[in-house]
Amino acid sequence: MENEVREFYAFAMQWVVTEGLTLAKGLLAFGLVLLAGVIVARMASRALGLAMEKSRLKPSPLLVRFAVNVTRRGIVLVAFIIGLGNLGIDTGALIAGLGVTGLVLGFALKDTLSNFTAGGMILLYRPFDIGHVVDVGGTVGTVKDLTLVTTVLHTPDNRVIMMPNSKVWGNNITNVSLMTTRRVDLVVGIAYDADIDEATAIFLDIAGQNDKVLTDPAPAVTLNELGESSVDFNVRVWADASEYWAVRNEMLRQVKYRLDAAGIGIPFPQRDVWVHQVDATAPLKERRVAETV
Repeated sequence: MENEVREFYAFAMQWVVTEGLTLAKGLLAFGLVLLAGVIVARMASRALGLAMEKSRLKPSPLLVRFAVNVTRRGIVLVAFIIGLGNLGIDTGALIAGLGVTGLVLGFALKDTLSNFTAGGMILLYRPFDIGHVVDVGGTVGTVKDLTLVTTVLHTPDNRVIMMPNSKVWGNNITNVSLMTTRRVDLVVGIAYDADIDEATAIFLDIAGQNDKVLTDPAPAVTLNELGESSVDFNVRVWADASEYWAVRNEMLRQVKYRLDAAGIGIPFPQRDVWVHQVDATAPLKERRVAETV
């Protein structure tokens, strides 16, 4: 046993003398190359971001963030491969192996590739940008980020939703923030015995007294239709996009208060229920007939 320990010790010392120093140099070089890659990646991505922001092409913040992230990660990946070469690893074979692996993964991850392609289309055509409020297939939220495969939305109830880019690009996209102004549409019904001219004047007066309602385009009140139980109006006013919900809520409040004050009723569905008393002593056939009346 003692001889085996001595032989192992002698072998270990011989390896340290012959190979250990080379391995230590390789690890040191790998660490330095990787550190340099990280530093260069930060500097290059920062310079790219500043250059794109000052460019005359005026790229969207979404495109700037995407390009910066890809540049930073790409430089770090190149530094990592170069560092592996300093460890004696055949990087040529590694890159070739990665190419074959990428081809195989391409078939296995076709959905991911479609998301990547859709992300490129979003960056190219710019249907939305960072900070825009969008409605994507019924999901409403503020755009927070765009990755290689997902679009990140922050919903009004404080949820974070990551939607695949292919679902975003292949769906109806409603951008609420793209235009600076937005129209507020209200449908208001009044009773048939009410004066429609008086109601129209009330609606226009409410719009005129709201300082958040724009005068150009001017507020409009039109008679929409004669419904089953009400005379329906379309009340349309314009406001800044950021004030849409505030204007809508205040208009609804004032419509209710002013119509009540003017004695104009707002109809609501009503149903009459008739109750028939059935004689328990009557024959069964007669009771069934009475219950259906």
